Amino acid sequence: MLLTLLFVQGDDQPVRTEGGTNMRFQPRAVLSIVVVAGGLFSLTACANAGSDEPITVQQLVARSENTPVAVHGLLHVSAGVTRLCAGTLESYPVQCGKPSVELVGLDISTITGTTSAEGVTWKDGVVVNVERAESGRYTVLNADPAGQP
Repeated sequence: MLLTLLFVQGDDQPVRTEGGTNMRFQPRAVLSIVVVAGGLFSLTACANAGSDEPITVQQLVARSENTPVAVHGLLHVSAGVTRLCAGTLESYPVQCGKPSVELVGLDISTITGTTSAEGVTWKDGVVVNVERAESGRYTVLNADPAGQP
């Protein structure tokens, strides 16, 4: 906003600052600052968008894009429903902490190192590549069998 304001005032006329000195704004110089700042913002956004680092379940839930993405969390299977959870609730067997998303298309037998008790199977630190499906569900495109990032 400040850069835009400077450009609007950039009519090459002296402007008195709070310190009492006169400054002369050059429209081209201010425009250059705006262009450079905008370019740096774009580069930062592009760098994060193409990152290979998995996002959290919280970030997945808040995300609006429909493109595939890697996500890490607690894999939790109970009563035939597979979920990726933000964390665990302290109990045995563990319960799925919120937020969580339902996963479709994952064969739990392909994930190594899972723990099972009383009809619940889980593994913390699992990374899955998903894309948005319907009704808040996510289709698993692939998963690391070891469940590690």
